[in-house]
Amino acid sequence: MDINIERKTDTKREIEVTIPPEEMEQYKEKAAKKLGDEMNIKGFRPGNAPLSVVENSVGSEKLYEEAAREAIQETYPKIIEENDLFALSSPQVNIVKCAPGNEVVYKATVYVMPEIDLPDYKKIANDTVKNEKENVEVTEKEINDMIEKIRENKAKIQKVEREAKKGDSVIINFTGAFDDKEEKIEEKNFQITLGGGEMSVLGNFEDNLEGMKAGEMKTFPIDIPKSDDKGEFSGKKVTFDVEMVSVMEKELPEINDDLAKSFPEIETLEELKNKIKEGMKKDKEAKEKEKLKVKVLENIKKEVSFEVPEVLVEKELENMLNSVKNQLAQNNSSFETYLEEIGKTEENLKKEWRKKAEENVAYALLLHKISEKEGIEVSSDEIEEEMERHFSTTGRNKEEEKEENLEKMRAYIHDTLKNQKVFSLLSIEE
Repeated sequence: MDINIERKTDTKREIEVTIPPEEMEQYKEKAAKKLGDEMNIKGFRPGNAPLSVVENSVGSEKLYEEAAREAIQETYPKIIEENDLFALSSPQVNIVKCAPGNEVVYKATVYVMPEIDLPDYKKIANDTVKNEKENVEVTEKEINDMIEKIRENKAKIQKVEREAKKGDSVIINFTGAFDDKEEKIEEKNFQITLGGGEMSVLGNFEDNLEGMKAGEMKTFPIDIPKSDDKGEFSGKKVTFDVEMVSVMEKELPEINDDLAKSFPEIETLEELKNKIKEGMKKDKEAKEKEKLKVKVLENIKKEVSFEVPEVLVEKELENMLNSVKNQLAQNNSSFETYLEEIGKTEENLKKEWRKKAEENVAYALLLHKISEKEGIEVSSDEIEEEMERHFSTTGRNKEEEKEENLEKMRAYIHDTLKNQKVFSLLSIEE
């Protein structure tokens, strides 16, 4: 067997393989057995017919083509392993020559791990943490703002017969007609809090509801300003017909120990504030840590140059798209509707996200290279322990999961734990 590996780019290899006729005999035998298993040949049990009989039944060309496929499946993985090629994708295989009695020639194009000459990543990480890390603090205002949100969530709501005002929760029926098209928007029993900005996409829509009583009707036009955050309504003129169904007043609880006691294992307002402060601090620290991780990888990347494999960039773009689609599905919305609202196509999004996808892939490759150099490994026990913790936290039953999903989860946990160990080495992850 003759092998020629041509370097097309830093991450792309074209492998040409020539298998002489005498070596093809073993693959003809395997091909004959495989084809024989699928055939009913009179006088022979499936898979037991001799090569010559199978060849007479299917024809020399079909048998040789199957033999070529057997040869590729067996030789390609060995070539990758023996030449220390870290394949990042399945190969694109093209059979160049395949005629009975002759040599078989095939070409396989594959993307491989780029060569990365790492800089002094530990020094870069230490310098970044020293210069970029910010002290995390929680202000009294942030705590008080959270207390107000808690009051809003625990507010009692009761119907009133007066005119609606800011702070009231109202239920409305409405239709909106665009001046430039026949399409209308319509909602029934729609609940909003006046002054909360929930309908800010429709300009001063909420302001027009103030002063209305339950049972009243009102018609008003709105010129929505041109702005990216207005989506499909940007720059439109809409005429609304609104029926006020009910006006409800919010009665906010007082800020005292009774408010605190509405939470488990909390007795005083001071305890509640401390709990809020502790939670907000942890959240800020986690965000600061994530910011530092990105900054460290960004600074390491500045000191090294390597080609980011296109095949991984495309895969990352697909992952980003799938993430958005899943989030929309969880909110009972469709990706198609989302594209209409933002006035873009899937290709537009992929184009906008490409730079981010390239960064994500580059950072992942750097993490892999560092872990490889440092000999960082993740044991199967560590993976299974993390899986058990996940199922215990979510309340899901591991035994009910498909094996395919479990394997994907194991791969994800493996990479996550490995990256955590790398960041721990770089003095970021505790």
